[in-house]
Amino acid sequence: MNRNKPADFGADGVTGSVDADGCIIALNFYHTDHGYVTLTAADPFSESERYNPAAVRAYRASLVSLHGFGFHFVEPVIRRETTLLASAIPYVRLMFQNGATAEVTTFAHERGAVQIWNVRGVTPRWQGKLCLQRCAYTQLTEGGPLPMPPLDMQVRYQHNQLAVDNPVLGAAVVMKGLEQEPEQEIHSDQPVEIALKQAQSGVSVLAYGVGNTVDRAADNATWLALRAEALLDQTLAAWKSHWRDIPDNPLLRRGLAYGLAMAVPVDETICLLTDHLLLPLSWNRDAYYIARALMSWGMTDSVRRHLLWLFETAERADGLWGRCYLANGRIKDGAFQLDQQLFPLLELAEYVLETDDTDTWMRLQPQIAPLVDQLMALKSEQDVLFPTDETPADDPIALPYHLSSHILFWRVLTLLRKLGFDDRGLAAQIQAAVNRYFIRERAGRRLYVYATDGKGASHFYHDANDIPLALAARWGFVKADDPVWRATLDFAFSAANSGGLYAGRLGSVHTPAPWPLGDVQDLIIAASIGDEARERRARDRLHAAAQWDGALPEACDAQTNEVVSRHWFAWPNAALACVELGAFNPE
Repeated sequence: MNRNKPADFGADGVTGSVDADGCIIALNFYHTDHGYVTLTAADPFSESERYNPAAVRAYRASLVSLHGFGFHFVEPVIRRETTLLASAIPYVRLMFQNGATAEVTTFAHERGAVQIWNVRGVTPRWQGKLCLQRCAYTQLTEGGPLPMPPLDMQVRYQHNQLAVDNPVLGAAVVMKGLEQEPEQEIHSDQPVEIALKQAQSGVSVLAYGVGNTVDRAADNATWLALRAEALLDQTLAAWKSHWRDIPDNPLLRRGLAYGLAMAVPVDETICLLTDHLLLPLSWNRDAYYIARALMSWGMTDSVRRHLLWLFETAERADGLWGRCYLANGRIKDGAFQLDQQLFPLLELAEYVLETDDTDTWMRLQPQIAPLVDQLMALKSEQDVLFPTDETPADDPIALPYHLSSHILFWRVLTLLRKLGFDDRGLAAQIQAAVNRYFIRERAGRRLYVYATDGKGASHFYHDANDIPLALAARWGFVKADDPVWRATLDFAFSAANSGGLYAGRLGSVHTPAPWPLGDVQDLIIAASIGDEARERRARDRLHAAAQWDGALPEACDAQTNEVVSRHWFAWPNAALACVELGAFNPE
């Protein structure tokens, strides 16, 4: 189990992480213009490397080993313990050679973040590197870089207050809670190293207020400092209440806690992020699984607000959703992916069917028919085949018609019909088209192909990102003993699946390694076909791939299970939570 990953915290749009010494490596918050901004200990990402995947991977990996800003100690630490109070709030305990200890609890609030330190027998000093910038949004498949606002750092310590301001960005963070000392003022276009004089032992409350100006951030810091202990008690009580009926399974709880803690309020709505540190952006696909897990957890109002963000806040180009979004709803990447158009409809249908929220249905339902009409306008002239420009891994696709997106389209229409939507037989036509164009013979067996051009060319492959194929039997697209579906799965988990299988585990050419999402697929398939031994193996692999806090990465090493890509990734834990809470059980 990987112990290196920092511990994460978040609430109401304010998120962050702390290192093994309890220092903050990043404090992030919502920005109406830039989506997400961060006060971080990381250097800015080099803009010249935006299209260099190796540089992107190296930068992401470097965030795991950052040394944050906060209390530092001269005395050597001989032991470190990090736990999550109520499965959500980081608590770090440091033990020193002389028997001294230091403890810190870190939590978020819509006004900022609070650290409550209790130091005994050693003397702390607040120090660290500070960089207040827009989040880097480092992507392996860059869809078009957003110009990074200038780094215009104004750092001032005055009247027991450390103010970090970037007026060009329109963001500020103010920390209160230290002793009076001589004033410092630094103006720089580079990250700033700052050290304040030694603080006293005992209990210290460090309140970090956030805002678009120093005055607003200072007001928030003061408010937090005055209420820190009570706010911690309230936060702990709320999380404990959330877990009342949830098993003490760290992978399951991570999927739920991370999805809820990283939800960003945007007026009446909320945006669901794919992660808070590497890519604080929203993909409709990832967000569906987060929302689906939250709905099965009983957080239905969060799902309602996310639906409003999808349908009323998120921009659409010519009526179609983009590849991914800033938290404010602006399109980050405009590439057309078929499944990104469908997951919002699936989320809406499931929400209304399970909550009977007729008001939300009446509010959003008028948008459904126009969207379906737009997709119909894109279909092949020869049949109901719908193109996509990219795979669900955000990679280019050589053949335009993608299998799992068509299964997803069928599922969406079958649920919308239950709500009275007239699909004019389209679901049945899609199913027939799948059987007509996507079934091909390989090595004497008929199986589904990953993609086709509808004219005979086919691509035999299966990917960890393509969960709808694994769900086909649970959804009723096929029966669990369907020979074509079973042959496809046999192929997917065989060496013949070139680029998709690694040491017997499903992965992706996007990051060539086993993916926990592939293990979740294995779990879904095993439950569908009644293979309990396969279920146990899939769960064992998931637990082996999990980091110390239960977080599942994008990809892991086939032998050691160490993280290969993305220590932070909401989707795999959310998908696992959906399985564990019965969201995918047959109707």
